[in-house]
Amino acid sequence: MADKKTLITTLISQHRILQKDAKLILEISSGDKTKTTVIRTNLDKFTKDLIEHLKLENDVFYVELLKEMKKKGQDTTKTEMFIAEMKGIEKAVLAFLDKYKDVKSIEAGMAEFHSEFEGIGETLNLRIETEEAGVYAYWGLF
Repeated sequence: MADKKTLITTLISQHRILQKDAKLILEISSGDKTKTTVIRTNLDKFTKDLIEHLKLENDVFYVELLKEMKKKGQDTTKTEMFIAEMKGIEKAVLAFLDKYKDVKSIEAGMAEFHSEFEGIGETLNLRIETEEAGVYAYWGLF
């Protein structure tokens, strides 16, 4: 398991990397529409960073948080609902990444790509803000 003392710091650091990745993709996709290879390369990095983050968050943080909450006799219903909402966002982002899984699919959907990724970026930022102000704060209680 990841070090409990540095877990939140690591997750927040990963958030900043994801935000930076997303910002770069938005900048590239709003400019020269011929840069589909560059967009795909940056989507690959974003995907790798996202998968790494989700693995730590889903397989370690949420599991340990729920375990500790239950151990302390706390009601986990709202936390479990929050996690389910986050899973929904995760599925939407992964579906987007699958839709644009190669240069050919980006070229074919370039007109929609930028606006769809803007929505992904906004959703990602909302998720990050919600986690950092919400469930990450619970971690300090355990």
